[in-house]
Amino acid sequence: MLSPWHMPDREDIVIEQFYRKMLWASAYPLLLALMAGATWVDRIYSHALRHSAPVGGLAVATSRVADRLLLLSLLVVLAGVLCAWLLHGTSRRLVVASLAVFSLEFLVPVLVTVVPGGEIYLAIVGPVLRVGIVLAALGLCLLATRRVLA
Repeated sequence: MLSPWHMPDREDIVIEQFYRKMLWASAYPLLLALMAGATWVDRIYSHALRHSAPVGGLAVATSRVADRLLLLSLLVVLAGVLCAWLLHGTSRRLVVASLAVFSLEFLVPVLVTVVPGGEIYLAIVGPVLRVGIVLAALGLCLLATRRVLA
């Protein structure tokens, strides 16, 4: 049995719980940054492959990359929900806003089909819009992290 001299202080226990919470909550900004980088690289390689790869090989490669990006998006959303659950107050609201902005990436293709001539606009503005949405979500998430650490 531990004596009172060996028992950890209540402050030490609270600090340890805070660090555990922040360890899990920090997965969301890291995965969101990974998603931003993957989206940027996807746009660069799809533009490069469009001019050099045969048509059949391009379709297979882009579908595989799209599947991987959807899987990464699922992980980002799960980490965002966990992060929102762990945080409190303004930081939680910022994380929820970040998830709402990130979900726009899934709604843009649906909205484009409704707008007349939307495919043309998506072809022109699509790459910048996708990266911009992910970077805006990352910015809100980093504001939440800054709010927690301040």
